[in-house]
Amino acid sequence: MQRSTRVRIAGAAGVTCALLLVTGCGGSASGPLDPLDAFLTASPQAGVPPALLVADDDPRPWPMDPWTYRSHALSGDTLTVSIQYGGGCRVHRFALLVDPAFRESHPVQVSARLAHDADGDLCRALISEDLRFDLGPLRRHYQESYGAGPGVITLGLEGRGITYAF
Repeated sequence: MQRSTRVRIAGAAGVTCALLLVTGCGGSASGPLDPLDAFLTASPQAGVPPALLVADDDPRPWPMDPWTYRSHALSGDTLTVSIQYGGGCRVHRFALLVDPAFRESHPVQVSARLAHDADGDLCRALISEDLRFDLGPLRRHYQESYGAGPGVITLGLEGRGITYAF
């Protein structure tokens, strides 16, 4: 007898895809078919996904398809990154990866990168998109390390220093 589990992953324009995980008798699901599917989200229109605390030397094969930084904005714990990328025929998924190692300076600094899975999209439209991410996990990590209360972190993304104050 086999058991199946459905995992929902947000897609573009609110479309949701379901992955079907199948395990044998007595077995357990080891995770989505692609282990990174649980972490990557399409343009986050269905909600604001959290930034993921992932070390720069993490061995997982994070997809790093090309994209171009345009601008950013911060509102509370929400970081909005305006980007452009080529495509137009497939769903593109993103995740904000933040290295949890603080560089001791004033203010402390962390490096960040944007994982981008273009799903092999070879179309040539130039897509502009605003991606939103919840920096709450980074704030909580800072407060666990330095104590409760206000703080400031400089987030390094694509050569820019983004000042995150809370």
